[in-house]
Amino acid sequence: MTPVPADLLVTNVTIAAPSTGWSPMVGWLACRDGVIAALGTSAEIAPRATKTIDGDGGLVLPGLRNAHTHGSEILARGTADGLDLGDWLAAVWPRLDGLTPEQMAVAVRFGALLSIRCGITSIVDHLRRNPMSDEVIEAAAAAYEQVGMRALMAVMVRDRVGANNRAVGAGHLSGLEPAHRQLERIAAAAQKLASDRIAIGIGPSASLRCTDEMLSGVASLSRVSGLPIHVHAAETVDEVADEQRDFGMTSFERMERLGMLGERTACAHCVWLKPQDIDILAASGSVAVHNPVSNLRLKSGVADVPALLAAGVKVAVGTDGAASNDGVDVWEALKFAALLPRRNGETAAVPDSVALLDMVTTTGATALGGHGVPFEIGAPADFCLYPAAEAPLTDDANSFAAALVLSGPRRPSYVAIGGALVLERGAFVHIDEAETVRQARHLARELMA
Repeated sequence: MTPVPADLLVTNVTIAAPSTGWSPMVGWLACRDGVIAALGTSAEIAPRATKTIDGDGGLVLPGLRNAHTHGSEILARGTADGLDLGDWLAAVWPRLDGLTPEQMAVAVRFGALLSIRCGITSIVDHLRRNPMSDEVIEAAAAAYEQVGMRALMAVMVRDRVGANNRAVGAGHLSGLEPAHRQLERIAAAAQKLASDRIAIGIGPSASLRCTDEMLSGVASLSRVSGLPIHVHAAETVDEVADEQRDFGMTSFERMERLGMLGERTACAHCVWLKPQDIDILAASGSVAVHNPVSNLRLKSGVADVPALLAAGVKVAVGTDGAASNDGVDVWEALKFAALLPRRNGETAAVPDSVALLDMVTTTGATALGGHGVPFEIGAPADFCLYPAAEAPLTDDANSFAAALVLSGPRRPSYVAIGGALVLERGAFVHIDEAETVRQARHLARELMA
């Protein structure tokens, strides 16, 4: 019987991935029905394929996973520089919280375009707009689908108000919807919008910004529906102090008490952790998402990643939103994650390059609500092909991994998601890049003037 041809074959490349221990392998890969069907060395015969790409000695890597960002913030890059988190929120979000569905779609398309250009194939968009609407969620999902990006849209919820009847942490907001209505919207969106590229999650802004009713409802909805949870946690020293003052416990103690933590929960930032918080994270199986660039930009502090890893906590890496990072480059965030633990001198606790690469692939997949090692036979065919000039010059496994972390390739020439090319020879397949940039520039100037 004649073998079924592959849909896509990439030949003459160096391949590195978690499944190879990040050691380089010269060979080829074949995709069929959206997954990796075969991997082979240059000495093995490759299958026939409907479409074949000669990689010309380039480098194939798994698509990166950005485990925490806010899609609409791409419109506010470079604004509110020098402010800490509280003042920055007050400067940026009153302008972004009123985006129309059409404006949200422009922001998402532009951010997804830039992400793919950085080698990112999957993101967690902690999707914020106040008040949220069905139309905004649908517009964001449609924009990700149009570009071809894989996304977990963790729809942000918050319902706690202060003495002035304004939202805690967002003084420009009042009249928040009740918890049950916000959660009903997310459950309906999950039923309507989930696809092989788009997943819906529940995104409490932070435990401090939510009532016990909301957090309990989040836990219940996740338990019943299986939807992932994504939440800001312990981002600044002031927020930690406020939670202790208002609730008599840390955010992690409170979230644990209300049933919110578990293997489907990802906690962004985790900068100001007490020892019991680390123990809770490790025991629950929740993921900590390290956002080193934005935490430095907003003067929030530096997460103790070595301590988290030593305790057995799963750690992923995110950029955070582009208004607090000024970009969407996960390679840049990963280099900061590698170097920040060295700021007080080299120690044995510094995470090695293989562990760091796993944070933006394997653990990144967990933060997206999925599990398993990416880039192996049967896994979704999400990968990037970089020109040979961007590949490490060494074949030594340790040096190869270190070169990826410290000088990672930046501009793929091909990107495939689910085995389908979304970037081919440096050009986008499904969208008009020039028009997307024009729309985003016009909107950013209109909103942020």
